Amino acid sequence: MTAQSAAAKRRRDTATVSVHVHNLAQMFNSLDPSPFWDRDLDREAAEFIEEEFSDKRGSRQWRLNVHASEGADLTADLRSAVGLYYQRMAGSTRRLLREQIRLGQLSLLGGSAIFLLSMSARQILSTLLPHGMSRLLDEGLIILAWLALWRPAESLVYGWVPLWRKWKMYQRLAAMQVNVRVGTVHAGEGQPPVAKQEASVAPPIGPAGTGKVPQA
Repeated sequence: MTAQSAAAKRRRDTATVSVHVHNLAQMFNSLDPSPFWDRDLDREAAEFIEEEFSDKRGSRQWRLNVHASEGADLTADLRSAVGLYYQRMAGSTRRLLREQIRLGQLSLLGGSAIFLLSMSARQILSTLLPHGMSRLLDEGLIILAWLALWRPAESLVYGWVPLWRKWKMYQRLAAMQVNVRVGTVHAGEGQPPVAKQEASVAPPIGPAGTGKVPQA
């Protein structure tokens, strides 16, 4: 493999999202009272980053480029804040995942008990009733038994998948490379105070485009 083909492969395997803001302070939650590196990201900016990278799960590497004209003193803070924010989100999502699985297991136990009770009642009633059990009652017990198992089984088989995918995504976001460039956005260039530039997988040839992040 030549050096050019290796470089092209690396570009294809790297997903890049670029965010343009006037001041790096706009990347932080304005309601966060902490002035230090552990402050939260702005929720709208974080949602934009998550949305853009959710379409690029196939890329091996993720890279976030943040361009600003002011706020160079916040560069190190932002790099740390991005990693810590998504680490917290990953931890929270993992706890939700565990809780959902635990509740699904408990629900399956309860559903199994209702299933057994319904089937047992069906057998008992069919022998106790002098003319046998009516068809409506028989079918009602059968439906109740299967409904008691359906939702818990669905939760255990399929319900955990969205949370698992979100947890894995937050883990990748916490580990992604964050590049901060201050002085690359200038007044008078037609850029709004907070702009979202194109976010796409870097192609083998040609630069990334632009997208938009709402103002904090």
